[in-house]
Amino acid sequence: MNAAHLEAFKAIVTDSRLTVKPDDLQVYGKDWTRSTPNPLAVVFPKTTDEVSRILRYCNEHKINVVPSGGRTGLAGAANASHLELVISLEKMNQILGIDPINMSVTAEAGVIIETLQKAAKDAGLFYPVDLAAKGSCQLGGNIATNAGGLKLIRYGGTREQVLGLEVVLADGTVLDLNYDLRKNNIGYDLKQLFVASEGTLGIVTKATMKLVTLPKDLRLTCMATDSFEKITQLLGLVNLRGIHPTAFEFFTKACLNLVLKHQTQRQNPFQDKHAFYVLLEFEKQPEGAKDPMEPFLEEAFERGLISDAVIATSSSEFHNIWGLRELISESVSMEGLVRKNDIALPISSLPPFIKEMEKVLGNVKDVQMFLFGHIGDGNLHLNYSGPTSMDYEAFRKLTRETELEVFKLVEKYRGSISAEHGIGVLKKADLHFCAPKEVVTTMRKIKAVFDPQGILNPGKIFDL
Repeated sequence: MNAAHLEAFKAIVTDSRLTVKPDDLQVYGKDWTRSTPNPLAVVFPKTTDEVSRILRYCNEHKINVVPSGGRTGLAGAANASHLELVISLEKMNQILGIDPINMSVTAEAGVIIETLQKAAKDAGLFYPVDLAAKGSCQLGGNIATNAGGLKLIRYGGTREQVLGLEVVLADGTVLDLNYDLRKNNIGYDLKQLFVASEGTLGIVTKATMKLVTLPKDLRLTCMATDSFEKITQLLGLVNLRGIHPTAFEFFTKACLNLVLKHQTQRQNPFQDKHAFYVLLEFEKQPEGAKDPMEPFLEEAFERGLISDAVIATSSSEFHNIWGLRELISESVSMEGLVRKNDIALPISSLPPFIKEMEKVLGNVKDVQMFLFGHIGDGNLHLNYSGPTSMDYEAFRKLTRETELEVFKLVEKYRGSISAEHGIGVLKKADLHFCAPKEVVTTMRKIKAVFDPQGILNPGKIFDL
């Protein structure tokens, strides 16, 4: 980037909010994936007007840009490796208002999710998109990737929370789509185009999001079972008995052993080891209503769906049990080399898919699979792990070959190769497994309308 461009950006954001320091370029030029960041500069706008002026200048001078949030993604969508300008939204971090009557919150894109949740809780309400990365991921990034999380089965993902957006287009045009409305039939719902678009159509600067009533007196049980098929049958029983879970998660024995190995403060709530574990969380019933937990577990035992179960009866037990699930990703990273995938399938297709996937994995040596996920919405997290003594390139080649076989099964069962983290760079070559060419062609046409010069996050999702 020549000196004239730098001076132009400094005139918009001042010297203090533009950096070309090598350390800053490394930090802001990548997400949680392995990559070699190589941005030209990073700017930190504080207002929508500044974002608009930056993009207008970039569009006029054909300077590619990469929007940046908390950079917690696992698909490379926030990577800047080809001399792009990184536009970080982290200084646009104000919560602009909470409306307890309309049950909504309006906030800038750089607000950290945990901060948003705390503000909602202080107002007696709840922001329901609950993620492991909530302490660092930002609202705009969650919208750009349609983040899901632990509570999706009850409340939906980020898309379902969006009431309105403010978005800046590539040419600097500001779209005011920030209606605080539950019903709004005025034609095309443009705001939904920007959800999950990974910053390729525009940069979200402000959003109005739904809030819900604060969950009270959550009940939690951890159930053990000997087959994956019984997990989906358990979910069916939950539905039949009218239980409305706030979470329905699962993990394998290998995951439990891994957490107990690396998180020594955690305890196994069971005497014996089992093949699979399921977490069921739901709100306590209203005063006078019968608690469904005991009869549900009794019926699950009678049907042979579970072999053991524990109920959290204290806050410490609640915290310990949830930790067995939430600390899996961290423990996998501590174990050795890792390759991660998040896929989604119709819930009824999960058992046959798992059986076929196990056959694929059975032919792979030196790599272990740690499997867990949000079973209530069909989301599986696949974590391929290899010993640190293994050559990384050999590990990468082996897991990539295995991954392609798994993606073929995803295609067979009409699933998605990306349930939460988007396509970005890393899954771009695999988009065909779940998006026919006609779909991708239509996406390209939409991209051409909003960003005809292709400056917004180029090379992400698909190539032009």
